[in-house]
Amino acid sequence: MSVTRRGQGVFPWMKGAALAAVTVLAAVSTGFYPTVLIPLLALTTGALVLFAPAIAAIAFVVILAIPIAASNVIVGLAFLVVGVAAVQYLGHDGAKVFVALCVTFLAAGAGVEWAVVIAAGYILGATEGAIAALVACMVIQAAGALTGAPAIGVTATGGSADIAALLRFPVQVDRPLAFGWFLEGLRGIEVARFTESLSGVRNVMLLVAQPLLWAVGAAAAGSLKRPAEDSRRPVVGVLAGVVGVAVVFVACAVAMKVFGGPVGLGRMAVAALASGAIAVGVIAVWEWVFPPQVVPTSAARPGTTAADDADVDELLRLIADAEEELASKHTVQTVVMITDMKAFSKMTEEDGSVVTAKMIQRHRDLLLPVIEKYRGHGKSTGGDGLVAAFETPTDALGCAVEMQRTLTEFNAGRPGERDILIRIGVADGEVILDRGGRPFIGVALNTAARVMNLGDGGQVMTTATIMDKAGRHTFTSGSVGTFELKNIAEPVEVFELLWAPGQQVRPPAVLDEE
Repeated sequence: MSVTRRGQGVFPWMKGAALAAVTVLAAVSTGFYPTVLIPLLALTTGALVLFAPAIAAIAFVVILAIPIAASNVIVGLAFLVVGVAAVQYLGHDGAKVFVALCVTFLAAGAGVEWAVVIAAGYILGATEGAIAALVACMVIQAAGALTGAPAIGVTATGGSADIAALLRFPVQVDRPLAFGWFLEGLRGIEVARFTESLSGVRNVMLLVAQPLLWAVGAAAAGSLKRPAEDSRRPVVGVLAGVVGVAVVFVACAVAMKVFGGPVGLGRMAVAALASGAIAVGVIAVWEWVFPPQVVPTSAARPGTTAADDADVDELLRLIADAEEELASKHTVQTVVMITDMKAFSKMTEEDGSVVTAKMIQRHRDLLLPVIEKYRGHGKSTGGDGLVAAFETPTDALGCAVEMQRTLTEFNAGRPGERDILIRIGVADGEVILDRGGRPFIGVALNTAARVMNLGDGGQVMTTATIMDKAGRHTFTSGSVGTFELKNIAEPVEVFELLWAPGQQVRPPAVLDEE
Protein backbone atom coordinates (compact mmCIF):
# COMPACT_ATOMS: atom_id res chain seq x y z
CA MET A 1 0.00 0.00 0.00
CA SER A 2 1.09 3.58 -0.65
CA VAL A 3 -0.31 7.02 0.22
CA THR A 4 -1.01 9.73 -2.34
CA ARG A 5 -3.10 12.90 -2.23
CA ARG A 6 -6.00 13.92 -4.38
CA GLY A 7 -4.96 16.66 -6.79
CA GLN A 8 -1.31 16.44 -5.77
CA GLY A 9 -0.25 17.46 -9.29
CA VAL A 10 -1.02 21.05 -8.37
CA PHE A 11 1.50 21.11 -5.50
CA PRO A 12 4.60 21.89 -7.63
CA TRP A 13 2.74 24.81 -9.22
CA MET A 14 1.78 26.12 -5.78
CA LYS A 15 5.41 25.93 -4.67
CA GLY A 16 6.51 27.68 -7.85
CA ALA A 17 3.99 30.48 -7.32
CA ALA A 18 5.08 30.90 -3.69
CA LEU A 19 8.77 31.13 -4.55
CA ALA A 20 8.05 33.52 -7.43
CA ALA A 21 6.08 35.80 -5.09
CA VAL A 22 8.87 35.82 -2.51
CA THR A 23 11.41 36.57 -5.28
CA VAL A 24 9.36 39.61 -6.37
CA LEU A 25 9.13 40.87 -2.78
CA ALA A 26 12.87 40.41 -2.18
CA ALA A 27 13.88 42.06 -5.47
CA VAL A 28 11.53 45.02 -5.05
CA SER A 29 12.49 45.63 -1.40
CA THR A 30 16.20 45.89 -2.22
CA GLY A 31 15.68 48.41 -5.02
CA PHE A 32 18.69 46.95 -6.81
CA TYR A 33 17.29 45.28 -9.90
CA PRO A 34 15.79 47.14 -12.87
CA THR A 35 12.00 46.94 -12.78
CA VAL A 36 11.80 45.13 -16.11
CA LEU A 37 14.11 42.39 -14.83
CA ILE A 38 12.13 41.50 -11.69
CA PRO A 39 9.32 39.52 -13.42
CA LEU A 40 11.95 37.51 -15.32
CA LEU A 41 13.75 36.64 -12.09
CA ALA A 42 10.49 35.60 -10.45
CA LEU A 43 9.45 33.45 -13.40
CA THR A 44 12.88 31.81 -13.45
CA THR A 45 12.82 30.75 -9.80
CA GLY A 46 9.18 29.69 -10.01
CA ALA A 47 9.77 27.60 -13.13
CA LEU A 48 12.89 25.98 -11.74
CA VAL A 49 10.89 24.62 -8.80
CA LEU A 50 8.97 22.47 -11.28
CA PHE A 51 12.09 20.81 -12.69
CA ALA A 52 15.02 21.34 -10.31
CA PRO A 53 13.88 22.48 -6.83
CA ALA A 54 17.39 22.58 -5.36
CA ILE A 55 18.61 24.78 -8.24
CA ALA A 56 15.61 27.07 -7.72
CA ALA A 57 16.57 27.49 -4.07
CA ILE A 58 20.17 28.33 -5.00
CA ALA A 59 18.95 30.79 -7.65
CA PHE A 60 16.85 32.60 -5.06
CA VAL A 61 19.81 32.79 -2.67
CA VAL A 62 22.00 34.28 -5.41
CA ILE A 63 19.30 36.79 -6.47
CA LEU A 64 19.08 38.06 -2.90
CA ALA A 65 22.82 37.87 -2.16
CA ILE A 66 23.81 40.23 -5.01
CA PRO A 67 21.97 43.35 -3.74
CA ILE A 68 23.02 42.56 -0.17
CA ALA A 69 26.64 42.47 -1.37
CA ALA A 70 26.09 45.77 -3.17
CA SER A 71 25.10 47.27 0.17
CA ASN A 72 27.80 45.50 2.19
CA VAL A 73 30.24 43.04 0.64
CA ILE A 74 30.98 41.16 3.86
CA VAL A 75 27.31 40.55 4.67
CA GLY A 76 26.53 39.64 1.06
CA LEU A 77 29.30 37.08 0.76
CA ALA A 78 28.44 35.60 4.16
CA PHE A 79 24.79 35.33 3.13
CA LEU A 80 25.76 33.62 -0.12
CA VAL A 81 28.01 31.04 1.56
CA VAL A 82 25.56 30.23 4.36
CA GLY A 83 22.59 30.23 1.99
CA VAL A 84 24.12 27.86 -0.54
CA ALA A 85 25.29 25.56 2.27
CA ALA A 86 21.81 25.53 3.81
CA VAL A 87 20.23 24.66 0.48
CA GLN A 88 22.11 21.34 0.57
CA TYR A 89 19.52 20.31 3.13
CA LEU A 90 16.64 22.73 2.60
CA GLY A 91 16.48 22.11 -1.15
CA HIS A 92 15.96 18.34 -0.98
CA ASP A 93 12.64 16.53 -1.39
CA GLY A 94 11.15 19.09 -3.76
CA ALA A 95 12.45 22.05 -1.70
CA LYS A 96 9.41 21.79 0.60
CA VAL A 97 11.30 23.04 3.64
CA PHE A 98 12.89 25.90 1.68
CA VAL A 99 9.55 27.06 0.29
CA ALA A 100 8.00 26.87 3.77
CA LEU A 101 10.83 29.07 5.02
CA CYS A 102 10.25 31.63 2.25
CA VAL A 103 6.49 31.74 2.82
CA THR A 104 7.03 32.20 6.55
CA PHE A 105 9.24 35.20 5.82
CA LEU A 106 6.54 36.58 3.51
CA ALA A 107 3.88 36.08 6.19
CA ALA A 108 6.02 37.85 8.80
CA GLY A 109 5.37 41.14 7.01
CA ALA A 110 1.68 40.73 7.86
CA GLY A 111 2.36 39.46 11.39
CA VAL A 112 0.96 35.97 10.76
CA GLU A 113 4.22 34.03 10.57
CA TRP A 114 3.04 31.57 13.22
CA ALA A 115 0.31 30.36 10.83
CA VAL A 116 2.88 29.16 8.29
CA VAL A 117 5.14 27.68 10.97
CA ILE A 118 2.36 25.55 12.44
CA ALA A 119 0.88 24.54 9.08
CA ALA A 120 4.36 23.54 7.91
CA GLY A 121 4.89 21.54 11.08
CA TYR A 122 1.69 19.61 10.44
CA ILE A 123 2.16 19.10 6.69
CA LEU A 124 5.89 18.34 6.68
CA GLY A 125 5.85 16.31 9.90
CA ALA A 126 7.30 16.94 13.33
CA THR A 127 11.00 16.69 12.39
CA GLU A 128 11.08 18.57 9.08
CA GLY A 129 8.50 21.05 10.34
CA ALA A 130 10.58 21.83 13.41
CA ILE A 131 13.68 22.38 11.26
CA ALA A 132 11.74 24.66 8.90
CA ALA A 133 10.40 26.66 11.85
CA LEU A 134 13.82 26.93 13.48
CA VAL A 135 15.56 28.14 10.33
CA ALA A 136 12.70 30.47 9.33
CA CYS A 137 12.81 32.22 12.69
CA MET A 138 16.59 32.64 12.46
CA VAL A 139 16.28 34.11 8.93
CA ILE A 140 13.61 36.60 10.05
CA GLN A 141 15.73 37.57 13.04
CA ALA A 142 18.80 38.08 10.85
CA ALA A 143 16.83 40.17 8.34
CA GLY A 144 15.43 42.38 11.07
CA ALA A 145 18.78 42.80 12.77
CA LEU A 146 20.57 43.80 9.57
CA THR A 147 17.88 46.28 8.56
CA GLY A 148 17.66 47.80 12.03
CA ALA A 149 14.10 46.66 12.77
CA PRO A 150 13.58 45.67 16.43
CA ALA A 151 10.81 43.30 15.29
CA ILE A 152 9.28 41.90 12.10
CA GLY A 153 5.68 40.88 12.62
CA VAL A 154 5.63 39.48 16.15
CA THR A 155 9.21 38.23 15.92
CA ALA A 156 11.85 40.10 17.91
CA THR A 157 14.96 40.61 15.78
CA GLY A 158 17.35 42.59 17.97
CA GLY A 159 17.83 45.28 15.32
CA SER A 160 19.49 48.57 16.19
CA ALA A 161 20.71 51.67 14.37
CA ASP A 162 24.33 50.51 14.63
CA ILE A 163 23.62 47.28 12.80
CA ALA A 164 21.22 48.92 10.36
CA ALA A 165 24.12 51.06 9.16
CA LEU A 166 25.65 47.91 7.67
CA LEU A 167 22.93 47.64 5.04
CA ARG A 168 21.06 50.40 3.30
CA PHE A 169 18.04 49.63 1.15
CA PRO A 170 17.10 50.57 -1.48
CA VAL A 171 20.56 50.13 -2.95
CA GLN A 172 21.66 53.11 -5.06
CA VAL A 173 24.19 51.84 -7.60
CA ASP A 174 24.89 53.09 -11.12
CA ARG A 175 24.72 50.27 -13.64
CA PRO A 176 24.08 47.57 -10.99
CA LEU A 177 24.49 44.64 -13.36
CA ALA A 178 27.92 45.82 -14.50
CA PHE A 179 29.26 44.76 -11.06
CA GLY A 180 31.79 47.61 -10.87
CA TRP A 181 30.45 48.24 -7.41
CA PHE A 182 31.79 44.86 -6.27
CA LEU A 183 35.45 45.86 -6.65
CA GLU A 184 34.77 49.16 -4.88
CA GLY A 185 33.09 47.24 -2.07
CA LEU A 186 36.07 44.93 -1.70
CA ARG A 187 38.42 47.90 -1.43
CA GLY A 188 36.18 49.52 1.18
CA ILE A 189 35.84 46.55 3.53
CA GLU A 190 36.13 47.54 7.18
CA VAL A 191 36.16 44.37 9.25
CA ALA A 192 36.56 46.24 12.55
CA ARG A 193 33.47 48.35 11.85
CA PHE A 194 31.54 45.24 10.92
CA THR A 195 32.38 43.40 14.15
CA GLU A 196 31.73 46.50 16.26
CA SER A 197 28.29 46.88 14.71
CA LEU A 198 27.39 43.29 15.57
CA SER A 199 27.93 44.09 19.24
CA GLY A 200 24.80 46.21 19.02
CA VAL A 201 22.49 43.19 18.80
CA ARG A 202 19.75 43.43 21.42
CA ASN A 203 17.79 40.80 23.33
CA VAL A 204 20.34 38.07 22.66
CA MET A 205 18.68 35.55 24.99
CA LEU A 206 15.33 36.14 23.30
CA LEU A 207 16.93 35.62 19.89
CA VAL A 208 18.25 32.27 21.09
CA ALA A 209 14.94 31.21 22.63
CA GLN A 210 12.56 32.18 19.80
CA PRO A 211 13.73 29.66 17.16
CA LEU A 212 13.58 26.84 19.70
CA LEU A 213 10.06 27.81 20.77
CA TRP A 214 8.90 27.93 17.16
CA ALA A 215 10.39 24.49 16.58
CA VAL A 216 8.54 23.11 19.62
CA GLY A 217 5.23 24.48 18.33
CA ALA A 218 5.77 23.05 14.84
CA ALA A 219 6.80 19.68 16.27
CA ALA A 220 3.73 19.66 18.52
CA ALA A 221 1.46 20.17 15.51
CA GLY A 222 3.27 17.52 13.48
CA SER A 223 3.20 14.96 16.27
CA LEU A 224 -0.61 15.08 16.41
CA LYS A 225 -1.07 14.02 12.77
CA ARG A 226 -2.98 10.76 12.53
CA PRO A 227 -2.33 7.90 10.03
CA ALA A 228 -3.83 8.31 6.56
CA GLU A 229 -6.48 5.62 7.14
CA ASP A 230 -7.71 7.19 10.42
CA SER A 231 -11.15 8.79 9.90
CA ARG A 232 -10.42 11.26 12.71
CA ARG A 233 -7.40 12.68 10.88
CA PRO A 234 -9.03 15.91 9.53
CA VAL A 235 -10.58 16.85 12.88
CA VAL A 236 -7.36 16.09 14.75
CA GLY A 237 -5.48 18.11 12.12
CA VAL A 238 -7.59 21.18 12.84
CA LEU A 239 -6.98 20.64 16.55
CA ALA A 240 -3.24 20.36 15.84
CA GLY A 241 -3.31 23.81 14.23
CA VAL A 242 -4.93 25.32 17.32
CA VAL A 243 -2.58 23.54 19.71
CA GLY A 244 0.53 24.48 17.73
CA VAL A 245 -0.32 28.19 17.58
CA ALA A 246 -1.27 28.18 21.27
CA VAL A 247 2.06 26.60 22.20
CA VAL A 248 4.06 29.18 20.22
CA PHE A 249 1.97 32.09 21.48
CA VAL A 250 2.22 31.19 25.16
CA ALA A 251 5.91 30.31 24.96
CA CYS A 252 6.88 33.43 22.99
CA ALA A 253 4.74 35.69 25.19
CA VAL A 254 6.52 34.38 28.28
CA ALA A 255 9.90 34.79 26.57
CA MET A 256 9.06 38.38 25.54
CA LYS A 257 8.08 39.19 29.13
CA VAL A 258 11.10 37.52 30.70
CA PHE A 259 13.71 38.91 28.30
CA GLY A 260 12.09 42.29 27.68
CA GLY A 261 11.16 41.89 24.02
CA PRO A 262 9.79 44.72 21.83
CA VAL A 263 6.38 43.12 21.06
CA GLY A 264 3.49 43.67 23.45
CA LEU A 265 1.09 40.99 24.69
CA GLY A 266 -1.92 42.56 22.98
CA ARG A 267 -0.23 42.58 19.60
CA MET A 268 0.86 38.97 20.08
CA ALA A 269 -2.66 37.91 21.07
CA VAL A 270 -4.11 39.43 17.89
CA ALA A 271 -1.38 37.71 15.85
CA ALA A 272 -2.16 34.40 17.57
CA LEU A 273 -5.86 34.64 16.73
CA ALA A 274 -5.13 35.51 13.10
CA SER A 275 -2.42 32.87 12.79
CA GLY A 276 -4.61 30.24 14.39
CA ALA A 277 -7.44 30.94 11.96
CA ILE A 278 -5.11 30.80 8.96
CA ALA A 279 -3.31 27.65 10.17
CA VAL A 280 -6.64 25.89 10.78
CA GLY A 281 -7.82 26.95 7.33
CA VAL A 282 -4.68 25.69 5.61
CA ILE A 283 -4.78 22.36 7.44
CA ALA A 284 -8.51 21.99 6.71
CA VAL A 285 -7.87 22.54 3.00
CA TRP A 286 -4.96 20.11 3.14
CA GLU A 287 -7.07 17.37 4.71
CA TRP A 288 -10.47 17.94 3.02
CA VAL A 289 -9.57 19.35 -0.40
CA PHE A 290 -6.39 17.30 -0.85
CA PRO A 291 -7.16 14.28 1.34
CA PRO A 292 -4.71 11.37 1.60
CA GLN A 293 -5.63 8.32 -0.45
CA VAL A 294 -4.37 4.86 0.44
CA VAL A 295 -3.96 2.81 -2.75
CA PRO A 296 -2.59 -0.67 -3.44
CA THR A 297 1.01 -0.76 -4.60
CA SER A 298 0.07 -3.23 -7.32
CA ALA A 299 -3.19 -3.63 -9.25
CA ALA A 300 -2.78 -7.41 -9.60
CA ARG A 301 -5.66 -9.56 -8.33
CA PRO A 302 -5.16 -11.33 -4.99
CA GLY A 303 -4.27 -14.98 -5.31
CA THR A 304 -2.71 -14.68 -8.77
CA THR A 305 0.91 -15.26 -9.72
CA ALA A 306 1.18 -11.60 -10.71
CA ALA A 307 -0.03 -10.53 -7.27
CA ASP A 308 2.47 -12.84 -5.56
CA ASP A 309 5.29 -11.47 -7.72
CA ALA A 310 4.21 -7.93 -6.97
CA ASP A 311 4.27 -8.66 -3.23
CA VAL A 312 7.76 -10.15 -3.51
CA ASP A 313 9.00 -7.22 -5.64
CA GLU A 314 7.60 -4.74 -3.14
CA LEU A 315 9.18 -6.59 -0.21
CA LEU A 316 12.57 -6.70 -1.95
CA ARG A 317 12.33 -3.01 -2.77
CA LEU A 318 11.53 -2.14 0.84
CA ILE A 319 14.44 -4.26 2.08
CA ALA A 320 16.82 -2.64 -0.42
CA ASP A 321 15.67 0.87 0.51
CA ALA A 322 15.95 0.13 4.22
CA GLU A 323 19.42 -1.36 3.77
CA GLU A 324 20.58 1.67 1.78
CA GLU A 325 19.22 4.10 4.35
CA LEU A 326 20.73 2.07 7.19
CA ALA A 327 24.13 2.03 5.51
CA SER A 328 24.14 5.71 4.55
CA LYS A 329 22.53 7.34 7.57
CA HIS A 330 23.07 5.12 10.59
CA THR A 331 26.25 3.05 10.11
CA VAL A 332 29.30 4.97 11.28
CA GLN A 333 32.79 4.58 12.67
CA THR A 334 32.65 5.83 16.23
CA VAL A 335 33.67 5.24 19.86
CA VAL A 336 31.34 3.13 21.99
CA MET A 337 31.04 2.69 25.75
CA ILE A 338 29.13 -0.02 27.58
CA THR A 339 28.67 -0.43 31.35
CA ASP A 340 27.48 -3.17 33.67
CA MET A 341 26.63 -3.20 37.41
CA LYS A 342 28.62 -5.54 39.62
CA ALA A 343 26.78 -8.35 41.42
CA PHE A 344 23.46 -7.45 39.87
CA SER A 345 21.95 -10.95 40.24
CA LYS A 346 23.06 -11.16 43.87
CA MET A 347 21.61 -7.72 44.56
CA THR A 348 18.25 -8.76 43.10
CA GLU A 349 18.16 -11.94 45.17
CA GLU A 350 19.19 -10.33 48.47
CA ASP A 351 17.49 -6.91 48.23
CA GLY A 352 14.42 -7.74 46.18
CA SER A 353 13.19 -6.44 42.85
CA VAL A 354 11.82 -3.10 44.09
CA VAL A 355 15.02 -2.03 45.87
CA THR A 356 17.12 -3.21 42.92
CA ALA A 357 14.95 -1.27 40.47
CA LYS A 358 15.43 1.90 42.56
CA MET A 359 19.18 1.32 42.56
CA ILE A 360 19.25 0.91 38.78
CA GLN A 361 17.25 4.10 38.28
CA ARG A 362 19.50 6.02 40.68
CA HIS A 363 22.59 4.86 38.77
CA ARG A 364 20.99 6.00 35.49
CA ASP A 365 20.09 9.39 36.97
CA LEU A 366 23.70 9.84 38.09
CA LEU A 367 25.47 8.66 34.93
CA LEU A 368 23.37 9.70 31.92
CA PRO A 369 24.01 13.43 32.62
CA VAL A 370 27.74 12.68 32.70
CA ILE A 371 27.47 11.08 29.26
CA GLU A 372 25.67 14.16 27.93
CA LYS A 373 28.32 16.42 29.49
CA TYR A 374 30.98 14.70 27.37
CA ARG A 375 28.89 15.07 24.19
CA GLY A 376 27.85 11.42 24.22
CA HIS A 377 24.54 9.88 23.20
CA GLY A 378 23.56 7.26 25.73
CA LYS A 379 20.68 5.07 26.85
CA SER A 380 19.91 2.11 29.07
CA THR A 381 20.60 -1.39 27.81
CA GLY A 382 17.20 -2.37 29.18
CA GLY A 383 18.79 -3.93 32.27
CA ASP A 384 21.52 -2.84 34.64
CA GLY A 385 23.83 -1.26 32.06
CA LEU A 386 24.23 1.75 29.79
CA VAL A 387 25.52 2.15 26.24
CA ALA A 388 26.74 5.37 24.63
CA ALA A 389 28.45 6.66 21.50
CA PHE A 390 31.09 9.41 21.47
CA GLU A 391 32.78 11.38 18.72
CA THR A 392 36.29 11.05 20.16
CA PRO A 393 38.21 8.59 22.37
CA THR A 394 39.13 11.49 24.67
CA ASP A 395 35.47 12.26 25.33
CA ALA A 396 34.69 8.59 25.99
CA LEU A 397 37.60 8.04 28.40
CA GLY A 398 37.03 11.36 30.15
CA CYS A 399 33.40 10.38 30.63
CA ALA A 400 34.35 6.95 31.98
CA VAL A 401 36.67 8.53 34.55
CA GLU A 402 34.02 10.98 35.72
CA MET A 403 31.39 8.24 35.90
CA GLN A 404 33.55 6.17 38.25
CA ARG A 405 34.37 9.22 40.38
CA THR A 406 30.69 10.20 40.51
CA LEU A 407 29.72 6.78 41.84
CA THR A 408 32.60 6.81 44.32
CA GLU A 409 31.41 10.12 45.72
CA PHE A 410 27.82 8.90 45.82
CA ASN A 411 28.76 5.69 47.65
CA ALA A 412 30.86 7.63 50.18
CA GLY A 413 27.79 9.66 51.14
CA ARG A 414 25.81 6.51 51.98
CA PRO A 415 27.81 4.61 54.60
CA GLY A 416 26.34 1.25 55.56
CA GLU A 417 24.35 0.88 52.32
CA ARG A 418 25.17 -1.26 49.31
CA ASP A 419 27.60 0.47 46.95
CA ILE A 420 26.83 0.97 43.29
CA LEU A 421 29.80 -0.44 41.39
CA ILE A 422 30.08 -0.65 37.62
CA ARG A 423 32.63 -1.85 35.12
CA ILE A 424 33.10 0.03 31.87
CA GLY A 425 34.32 -1.03 28.43
CA VAL A 426 35.36 1.38 25.67
CA ALA A 427 36.19 0.47 22.05
CA ASP A 428 35.84 1.89 18.57
CA GLY A 429 34.78 0.60 15.17
CA GLU A 430 31.71 0.27 12.99
CA VAL A 431 28.35 0.52 14.68
CA ILE A 432 24.73 1.20 13.75
CA LEU A 433 23.19 4.14 15.59
CA ASP A 434 19.51 4.68 16.31
CA ARG A 435 17.73 7.95 15.53
CA GLY A 436 19.05 9.47 18.75
CA GLY A 437 22.66 8.74 17.77
CA ARG A 438 22.96 5.93 20.32
CA PRO A 439 24.63 2.58 19.57
CA PHE A 440 22.29 -0.20 18.55
CA ILE A 441 24.42 -3.03 17.12
CA GLY A 442 27.82 -3.47 15.54
CA VAL A 443 31.45 -4.49 15.86
CA ALA A 444 32.35 -1.60 18.16
CA LEU A 445 29.59 -2.48 20.61
CA ASN A 446 30.59 -6.15 20.60
CA THR A 447 34.26 -5.28 21.22
CA ALA A 448 33.40 -2.85 24.03
CA ALA A 449 31.30 -5.54 25.73
CA ARG A 450 34.07 -8.15 25.48
CA VAL A 451 36.63 -5.70 26.84
CA MET A 452 34.30 -4.70 29.68
CA ASN A 453 33.90 -8.35 30.66
CA LEU A 454 37.60 -8.45 31.51
CA GLY A 455 37.03 -5.89 34.25
CA ASP A 456 35.43 -5.85 37.67
CA GLY A 457 33.43 -3.29 39.62
CA GLY A 458 35.16 0.10 39.62
CA GLN A 459 37.33 -0.65 36.57
CA VAL A 460 37.49 1.00 33.14
CA MET A 461 38.78 -1.29 30.39
CA THR A 462 39.65 -0.17 26.86
CA THR A 463 41.73 -1.14 23.85
CA ALA A 464 45.24 -0.17 22.78
CA THR A 465 43.70 1.54 19.73
CA ILE A 466 41.63 3.83 21.93
CA MET A 467 44.62 4.68 24.13
CA ASP A 468 46.76 5.48 21.08
CA LYS A 469 44.12 7.77 19.59
CA ALA A 470 43.50 9.55 22.88
CA GLY A 471 47.24 9.84 23.59
CA ARG A 472 48.74 7.62 26.22
CA HIS A 473 50.09 10.63 28.09
CA THR A 474 46.53 12.02 28.46
CA PHE A 475 45.27 9.29 30.79
CA THR A 476 47.08 7.05 33.24
CA SER A 477 46.70 3.44 32.18
CA GLY A 478 48.38 0.05 32.09
CA SER A 479 48.19 -2.97 29.81
CA VAL A 480 46.55 -6.09 31.21
CA GLY A 481 47.54 -8.23 28.24
CA THR A 482 46.48 -9.32 24.78
CA PHE A 483 43.42 -11.55 24.51
CA GLU A 484 41.54 -13.67 21.98
CA LEU A 485 38.05 -12.33 22.53
CA LYS A 486 34.97 -14.26 21.48
CA ASN A 487 33.64 -13.31 18.02
CA ILE A 488 36.47 -10.78 17.55
CA ALA A 489 38.68 -11.67 14.56
CA GLU A 490 42.02 -10.30 15.77
CA PRO A 491 43.67 -10.45 19.22
CA VAL A 492 43.04 -7.29 21.24
CA GLU A 493 45.48 -5.65 23.65
CA VAL A 494 43.46 -4.41 26.62
CA PHE A 495 44.34 -1.51 28.93
CA GLU A 496 42.93 -0.56 32.31
CA LEU A 497 42.37 3.15 32.83
CA LEU A 498 43.67 4.18 36.25
CA TRP A 499 41.33 6.93 37.38
CA ALA A 500 41.93 7.00 41.17
CA PRO A 501 45.09 7.99 43.09
CA GLY A 502 47.24 4.96 43.91
CA GLN A 503 45.21 2.65 41.71
CA GLN A 504 47.11 -0.31 40.33
CA VAL A 505 46.48 -2.46 37.26
CA ARG A 506 44.59 -5.62 38.19
CA PRO A 507 44.53 -8.91 36.28
CA PRO A 508 41.35 -9.76 34.36
CA ALA A 509 38.50 -10.70 36.68
CA VAL A 510 36.47 -12.69 34.15
CA LEU A 511 37.67 -14.02 30.81
CA ASP A 512 35.21 -12.88 28.13
CA GLU A 513 32.00 -14.22 29.64
CA GLU A 514 28.69 -13.97 27.82
